[in-house]
Amino acid sequence: MSKENINPIVQEIEYGSIKVNLDKLMKIKNISTYQLNTKANIRFQTVQALRDNTSSRIDFEVLAKICYALNCKVSDIIEYVPKSSRE
Repeated sequence: MSKENINPIVQEIEYGSIKVNLDKLMKIKNISTYQLNTKANIRFQTVQALRDNTSSRIDFEVLAKICYALNCKVSDIIEYVPKSSRE
């Protein structure tokens, strides 16, 4: 069998997305990016990317540090948004 006869089946599925609500939580807790990065001992740029919802991933240790610093739950910071909810 030649490679030309092999057609991969690719199915694209829209799974939804993860929304980061750190900016909203920081406003509620009245804490700045600088204060959070200092209190949680994480990089300023990391807090900024999460706050702006531009980060593509998050380290569990960073998430734990943010939860500790803000005295909150993971679900206060991130949420799953199904495809139908975003349309």
